[in-house]
Amino acid sequence: MSIDKKTLGSIAKFLAVFAVGLLLGTSLGYFLWHSASTTQTVSYVDKIKARGKLIVGTSADWPPFEYVDKNGNYAGIDIEIAKRIAQELGVQLEIKDMKFAALIEALKNGDVDIVIADMTPTAEREKVVDFSIPYYTSKGYAVITTAKSDIKSEQDLYGKKIGVQLGTIQEDWANNNLKGKAEIKSYDRVYPEMVWALQRGDIDAMIVGDKIAEALITKEPSLKIATYVSIPTIGGAVAVPQGAEDLKYVVNSVIEKLLESGEMNKIFQQEILKWLSSS
Repeated sequence: MSIDKKTLGSIAKFLAVFAVGLLLGTSLGYFLWHSASTTQTVSYVDKIKARGKLIVGTSADWPPFEYVDKNGNYAGIDIEIAKRIAQELGVQLEIKDMKFAALIEALKNGDVDIVIADMTPTAEREKVVDFSIPYYTSKGYAVITTAKSDIKSEQDLYGKKIGVQLGTIQEDWANNNLKGKAEIKSYDRVYPEMVWALQRGDIDAMIVGDKIAEALITKEPSLKIATYVSIPTIGGAVAVPQGAEDLKYVVNSVIEKLLESGEMNKIFQQEILKWLSSS
C-alpha cells in the first residue's frame, strides 16, 4: 500500500507527539517502581529459564500494539517488548492470543507468565496481579466516522450508541460516566470488529486510547477523532503474577533500558509505520 504526502504528514505529526508520552513514562517508571522484594520464596525466573520459554498472554486485536500481520505472525509494539524480555531471560518466546477480558484470569491461573496487551494498571486489577513500570502514557478519545458531525464534545455522546472494548479502562469509564446517558456496547475486539460496527452505523462512536485513535484514523480514512474524553491519563504496563518480584525486576529493567536509551521510541515509530503501511 502506498502512502501519500498528506498521510505521511499525519504520521510524522503523530510520531512527534508520541515521543512526549514516552519521556513521561521514563521518569515515572524509574522513580516509582525500581525495586525488587526479598520476601519471594518461588523463583519465577528460574522456572521460566528451566522451561526454556517465556509464555506471554496478549489480545492480538489492538494494532499497532498487538495484531496478526498478513503473513499470520504476531506483530506490534507489545510483541517487540515481549521479544526483548525473552532475550533478557535467554529463552524462547511463546505468544498466547486470547480475548482481552480473559488475560488476567489466565495470568492468575498460571497459563501465561506475563501479560503484554496495552493493559492499564487499575486498583481492581492490582488486587490480583502486579504491574511493571509503565512504558508509555495515554489519554482517551471518541472516534466517529467522517460522515458524522453531531459529536464534538463529551456531552454530545449522551443519547448515542457508544462502543468500547470488553474489559478495558475505556469500558470502565463508559460504565461509570455514560451509563443511563448513552447506550454502551462492548466488543471483544477493536479491530476490525468494533471499527466495522462504527462504519456500519451500529454504534455512533467508539472510545479508545489516543495512540490507537491516531493510528486508526490514519489507516482508515472514513474515521476521525471527535473529542477528548475525561479518562484520567493512563499508561500501558506489563502484568506479572502477584509475588513474582524477580520476574517484575527483570521486566522493569528491560523497560527502563528501552526508555532511557531511546529504543522504546524507535520501537513505537517502526511498528506504527509498519502497521500503517500494511495492506
